Amino acid sequence: MIAQRLPREEKEALYIRKMTELQTRWQNPIDGDWQFVKDMTDEQLDTSLNDTLGQLRFEKVTGGFGKTVKFAIAVFVTLGVLGLLLFGIRQIF
Repeated sequence: MIAQRLPREEKEALYIRKMTELQTRWQNPIDGDWQFVKDMTDEQLDTSLNDTLGQLRFEKVTGGFGKTVKFAIAVFVTLGVLGLLLFGIRQIF
């Protein structure tokens, strides 16, 4: 992965940026205290960065899939209601 070739300072900045994006997506409050990143070892930082990037990719894919499913259900329900209305109007006349 490209993140493996970055210097430590850039990895820390990337981790903070991606974790902030993930927390915003989850609608969690962000306190902005990222001091713990400086205390991580290189291995911990690499693992955390890979986990965060993977989770963010997963969240983006499932978010898009969820919107597609909701849209399909809304169309199905709308067509069903319209069909019932047309059937009811036909029965009346």
